[in-house]
Amino acid sequence: MLATNEFKILILEEGNNTATFRIDPLPKGYANTLGAVLRRILLSSIPGAGIVAIKVDGIQHEYTTVAGLQDDVLSVVLNLKQVAVKLHGTTPVILAISKKGKKGESVTITAGDFEKNALVEIINPDFVLTTLADEKAEFKAEITIAPGVGYALPNQSLREEVGVIPVDPVFTPVTLVAIEAKNTRVGQQTDLDALEVKINTNGAITPAEAMAKAAEIMHSMSSHLVMQTVSGSDVVAAPKTSVKAAKSEKVVTFEEAELSTRLVNALQNSGYNNLNDLEGLAEEELRNLKGMGEKSFIELLEVLKKHKINLI
Repeated sequence: MLATNEFKILILEEGNNTATFRIDPLPKGYANTLGAVLRRILLSSIPGAGIVAIKVDGIQHEYTTVAGLQDDVLSVVLNLKQVAVKLHGTTPVILAISKKGKKGESVTITAGDFEKNALVEIINPDFVLTTLADEKAEFKAEITIAPGVGYALPNQSLREEVGVIPVDPVFTPVTLVAIEAKNTRVGQQTDLDALEVKINTNGAITPAEAMAKAAEIMHSMSSHLVMQTVSGSDVVAAPKTSVKAAKSEKVVTFEEAELSTRLVNALQNSGYNNLNDLEGLAEEELRNLKGMGEKSFIELLEVLKKHKINLI
């Protein structure tokens, strides 16, 4: 049988945010096996960024209209989900936009009209969000861009801040993965497999970067699996590390950290009594706490970083 580590990866085709890779030679049956794993990781586990909330001046919810705006607010929200962004950092960023109508002509509002920020790249700045059809019309709004993985439901707790509309973001920068198993040969051995993988992205990363990240995730999982097992049926007894045991010895109280009242209430209502209780939690878990608004979440991340309390 052909060794499983003798394959090579070639780029067959490469275009605008799309590429086709060929992996061969593989042992018989391994093309579908490897392809299924790669496809799953590429579509679900590549980190990215997305718009998680929008706040439009004078509007309290998405089921309404703005005078002079061609589309209703819900349509604008749906359009925002198609804006591709790249975030340089791990904390959310807020961008503002302000456009006014012009006499005798309509004004198109695009993704590129948001204010510039060194931490954010708008990949498709020409994407049309809506149109101002009245010279007296004005559109002012703010969007919140956050990092994440995969798809997330809208964070309804954001509605506690008047006028904020939560958006269900698609964080993954990979838009399509197609796999195809083919036959190949090496010398006289004709029963070998080849795998072709076509990857499309939204432009936030290249297909090659996506493939490299997927391989890195696979390697991390398989390496951990090897460390946890040995030959036969024996299992390596991995040391169990308690999250609480790993916490800082010095307890940082909410008063000492000078947290805002809104943030303290959100944490205490969820059963947390000091900053140390948050160590080892997931960012998404804290973001979805009842009463945790976007501004409070950003405040919390900054305070945790200051006191060297780590999330996962």
